[in-house]
Amino acid sequence: MKTKLTTIFVLLSILIFSSCAKDRNPTLVIKVVEANGMPAPNATVHAWPTDGPFAPCTNPPCIVDEERMDQTTFANEVGEAKLTFEFSAVVDVEVVYYKMGLDSLLQPIVTDTLSGKKVVKIEEKRQRSKNNNFNETIIVK
Repeated sequence: MKTKLTTIFVLLSILIFSSCAKDRNPTLVIKVVEANGMPAPNATVHAWPTDGPFAPCTNPPCIVDEERMDQTTFANEVGEAKLTFEFSAVVDVEVVYYKMGLDSLLQPIVTDTLSGKKVVKIEEKRQRSKNNNFNETIIVK
């Protein structure tokens, strides 16, 4: 009887602790679109921590690790870029899109340079699901 109770207790403990919420790093999903709503493929997306003023430090250490938080990537063919961060932060996001066209000899050339900027807040969350996505749309003009 004691063995059965011990076994049941151990199994319940494993079940309870394995289903607990875990810290999930925030993923920022940026959708880059032109003013007409068309996606901007291969746009350069740069995100970095917003420069102060910072609130007083209540739980040290409070220094932003810019090397970990400063990230650059490119949008895919549908204009989406994903950036995963280790911490909660307020980040500046800047997008530069080199719009391509064809010249008179049908050679690809850059016809326009479009840009956009946004300030985004991302948070590390304690949750059971595996996703902690923050979706933002930036219009390049």
